[in-house]
Amino acid sequence: MQILATYTLTPDEALRGTRAFKRLWYALSVLCGALLLMGGLGRAGLTPGQPGPGLFLAFNGLLLMVLPEAVLRWGRRRRGGQVYPPMEVRLDDEGLSLSTEATEGGLPWSAFTRVVRRSGFWIFRVGPSQAVLVPERALEGPAAAELEAFLRARKLLRP
Repeated sequence: MQILATYTLTPDEALRGTRAFKRLWYALSVLCGALLLMGGLGRAGLTPGQPGPGLFLAFNGLLLMVLPEAVLRWGRRRRGGQVYPPMEVRLDDEGLSLSTEATEGGLPWSAFTRVVRRSGFWIFRVGPSQAVLVPERALEGPAAAELEAFLRARKLLRP
């Protein structure tokens, strides 16, 4: 297999890709936050003379609910008008390589725990908190089919 593709991420794509990669952690954070918020408001309502501990729990629940998205949006805002550099991705029998004008790096297929296609991205997972995100638009029809067959043969592609 030899696939070569070039793409440039937009800021909105980068945000959407990170959400797709971290969706389980987002859901867990929002669920725990909602539980804390409800428990805190319930505690504050049950003890009208001492609402402090209940309001503290409710505030922390609210933070758990909004913090993941706030951190992503803050990171995007800090980046400002700075655009993402054009990326070149090379996929071959050995592994995946990414390069820009300034950097180059690669990983062998054994470094990936699994690969999923979600929300318009190929998500090559390296670990629970690391992944390489490649937009599906970077790989055209025949290249995507070839990559999918290759990854299925290696038992890396998961639905």
